[in-house]
Amino acid sequence: MRLFPQAGLVLAATCAVLLGASGDAYANAGVVFVHGTGDQSVSSATTGYWTQKSIDTMRNGRPYLIVGYPGASCAGFSQCSWGPIVDQIVPWMNANGITSMTVITHSNGSSPLRYMLGHTGAVSAKGYTVNTVTSKISQVIFSAPDLTGTPLADKVTTNRSFLNIANSVVEFFGGGSYNNPAVVQQRTDNMSVYNSNSTFAGTLGATTVGGKPISVVRGNRVYANLFSSDAHCGGYLYAVGLKAAALLGWGSFNAGTDGFIGNDSSGYFGNIIIDDGRLNHHQSRRSCHNSGNLIAQKVASAPIPAPTSQTYAPETTVQAAAQACNNFHSGYATDFMTGHTVWKYGCSSSQLSNGTPEPDCLIAYGYASSYRVPSTASWNPYLNPANYPTWTEVCPDSWQGDGICDACLVAKYGFDATVGSTGADDCVQAPPGGSNWCGALAWDTYYGLHNYTVVEALH
Repeated sequence: MRLFPQAGLVLAATCAVLLGASGDAYANAGVVFVHGTGDQSVSSATTGYWTQKSIDTMRNGRPYLIVGYPGASCAGFSQCSWGPIVDQIVPWMNANGITSMTVITHSNGSSPLRYMLGHTGAVSAKGYTVNTVTSKISQVIFSAPDLTGTPLADKVTTNRSFLNIANSVVEFFGGGSYNNPAVVQQRTDNMSVYNSNSTFAGTLGATTVGGKPISVVRGNRVYANLFSSDAHCGGYLYAVGLKAAALLGWGSFNAGTDGFIGNDSSGYFGNIIIDDGRLNHHQSRRSCHNSGNLIAQKVASAPIPAPTSQTYAPETTVQAAAQACNNFHSGYATDFMTGHTVWKYGCSSSQLSNGTPEPDCLIAYGYASSYRVPSTASWNPYLNPANYPTWTEVCPDSWQGDGICDACLVAKYGFDATVGSTGADDCVQAPPGGSNWCGALAWDTYYGLHNYTVVEALH
């Protein structure tokens, strides 16, 4: 990654800040993490929402507080939402001698903070004035903030269902209670009112709110290549569900989206410090794609490159189906359906560019010569009925989520998963000692023909 145009003095100063050249220099500067929609305890917010690894990356060695509050059953402007945040921060501040703090929020966690910044005289249930907290805030980092609402909230509060959105996305609405107060608050029509009547502080294009500098971390699309390790950071099923939402246009009416929040919402105000095409809504809380390290630099008030200058190490390009089924490896195996011995084609480096759509190359690496997946084009060998002599159907969608990692579905859509209430991804590699059932083209040595076979891949 290229950090700075000048590598000398600036880099040395930055390293001193990040490594804590003086441990006392930031001993009284803390970091507070505020989760989004969902009724989270401190424990669940730590282990299930942020994860300790991500927290430790972003806090950059500073004392920290993980807040748990009713983020689903209470709207961001309600005392039962911002109040518990205040009631947890004040004792922590006092006990640790905190004199300044960075607040990092994710998703709708921006809403109670915006209310606090605009209503500093409000009083919590335990009698603490909001200003007791806001006066100590040095900066706020909104990660994937919902500043003007999301069309997903419009749809689920109107239709009361997720239609075809994967189960993994339900979490972002508090675990499935679609009409809870926090979801209703995030309707685009409601957020328009709250933004115009000062319920939530912050105006279009502003870089500060209540005198506090605001930074925004966001993804601007759901990474399309679900085979890449990019999509697996934080959990592959989240990528599947968020991609489905993005493709259906449910993350935004008219702009790019991280799958849940549109660019028009996340970019309503604030200084955008990360604007990453690989960073989906879930990944922005898990420090994926170097975002956690960049946030850590911001926490330390160290310079960070502009989004257009942020570069990344190359990603692993081994595909999901290849990981689960070893499609890049050739060899003999037993077809579970017929009991016949078959030859798995595999994919060598020379086959990647030999001018033909080699089946296992398509699945192992996502391409073969000029051919690319996902595709429903006639050149796709997985759509050729001649390759299914012992089957009555040619790669039907009913095979999605059936427990077999079907290479043909990966070739058609980019994944083999049921995008719905019982969503399951068949192409996530089993843990060591486990196995995957894998459907792909192979040479049946008994019949002497190409066939779609199902073999077991051990790990």
